[in-house]
Amino acid sequence: MEQQNLYTIEGKSLLSVIRNWWKHILVVTFLGFVAAVIFSSPSFMPPIFKSRAIIYPSNIFPYATENATEQMIQIMESEDIRDRAIADFDLVKHYGVDPKGKFPKTELYGIYGESVNVSKTQYESAEITVFDKDPVTASTLCDSLISYLNQKIISMHRSKYEEVVKIQRDRLETVRHHMDSMENALRVLRVDYGILEFEEQVEPFAEVYYQALSAGRAGNGHSRLDKIERNFAEKGGEYVALKEHLWRVRGYFNEVKEEYDQADMDFKKHLTFVNVVTPPEPAERKTYPLRMLIVLGVTASTFFFTFLLALVYERFRKTS
Repeated sequence: MEQQNLYTIEGKSLLSVIRNWWKHILVVTFLGFVAAVIFSSPSFMPPIFKSRAIIYPSNIFPYATENATEQMIQIMESEDIRDRAIADFDLVKHYGVDPKGKFPKTELYGIYGESVNVSKTQYESAEITVFDKDPVTASTLCDSLISYLNQKIISMHRSKYEEVVKIQRDRLETVRHHMDSMENALRVLRVDYGILEFEEQVEPFAEVYYQALSAGRAGNGHSRLDKIERNFAEKGGEYVALKEHLWRVRGYFNEVKEEYDQADMDFKKHLTFVNVVTPPEPAERKTYPLRMLIVLGVTASTFFFTFLLALVYERFRKTS
């Protein structure tokens, strides 16, 4: 019963406040409505438009534990891409930043960070969102960021493979120089010592040489056969070793040449590293401010705040 009486008394009190203060509440609420309409107009709150794109990584090999999408987002957030967008779109002027201000870069980077967002979606793609007061600028900037990203990855890709090409070229030149040295040594053995193909020469020569020994035409150390026999004895092993080693080095040279050709092909090929699933387009309607919600919110807040002040004033007056 006491609880019901309390609510009844409170109800009468609320009705009394409304009856006594309705004109004030109505006037202040109307003023709040007018202020909300004025200050939510484009003159005070310029409309902001949104442009978005959905992209997937392609031909990107991630480092460490990050996946291709995370690496792509990391590259998109690089200073190179940010500074290029600022320069190409003259965002200092577009964002109204005073270049002679106290902290122009801090202000510029802050606005850019609020206007450009890159995030990972649940489907392992990346979403690029650009907010701007001009819908065409928002769409163009979003599209340019995709182009900058692809060019940045191409530059990184070529820089990486340029280094690989240089390493493989140096290896190739080292092996070629080693191979040329052995071929020169074999050439000396062929020209100066008459060893052309030792494995094919030694058996028939041995037969001829032993026949000459039996006939007394060799063995005195001065005959032509004795000279050839001495060359074979002194340089035959060296020739065989050089020839076998040269065969192995030629095989290694071919392997290095294949690796060099592959690295050179990777360096020169043109790849696309970004697949655009949803391309950016100029927005037809602004994203915010939502003027109707602002007006309704301010009007309702003004009404309740004014009513609360009237209620407090009535309570204070009754208790004083």
